[in-house]
Amino acid sequence: MDRSEQGVARYLEGLSLGSVCFEPDGNVPPDFLVGGRIAVEARRLNQNFESDGGYQGLEHVEAPVAKFVDRLLPTFGEAPAGKGWWVFFYFWRPFDWKVVKREMKAALEAFRTNPAPAGLQVHLDPNFELEIRPATIVVEHHFMLGGYADWDAGGFVASEIIRNLNLCVAEKTRKIAPYRDRYAEWWLVLPDRIGPDLNMDERRSIGDHVDLLGFDRVVLIHPNDPAKALVLAPSGPT
Repeated sequence: MDRSEQGVARYLEGLSLGSVCFEPDGNVPPDFLVGGRIAVEARRLNQNFESDGGYQGLEHVEAPVAKFVDRLLPTFGEAPAGKGWWVFFYFWRPFDWKVVKREMKAALEAFRTNPAPAGLQVHLDPNFELEIRPATIVVEHHFMLGGYADWDAGGFVASEIIRNLNLCVAEKTRKIAPYRDRYAEWWLVLPDRIGPDLNMDERRSIGDHVDLLGFDRVVLIHPNDPAKALVLAPSGPT
């Protein structure tokens, strides 16, 4: 089980509805079977970038970019006498990652060779900006990561939950379609990694804008406390 599935398992076990079996039919839906009768699919609720080709979790781009920069910066060596530079980057999708990697290396190398006292601000791609600022404290490396921003992230939290939850429900409805007749009742349970700490009134309003499609129940659980759950059902949220 991955981390999200482990959280879902704890939530299901806490309901005391019977035994919780992981992948009862093998590597096909459902992910869990509860009490021998309730089929449960599990998926984390994350933010996604939508395009004509479909959608993808923001972390699929953000994590590799951050990892690349984190590994690249120390290769430029130690800061002379502790006087180095902060590096920031900002992006939104889509951008050409091969171009960005090449241009970032070139820009940092050129700046190390011929630094501008005030720093540098440059677009490596129309949707990817690099900024270099002088460090005002003693730092270890010539270039140090100061921070970054994924401009596709954020937005009004409740609306992001609604948008991404509808994507997840539709995705999982398609996935379970060939197996739907095996079990009379199907749930979708999602650890909420977008807005788990919204107040209850905000969370309850989400149910007015989410289509349950092929599921009898959709449940959002707090990723750190699976007992905290928002249950969406045809009768209304609880």
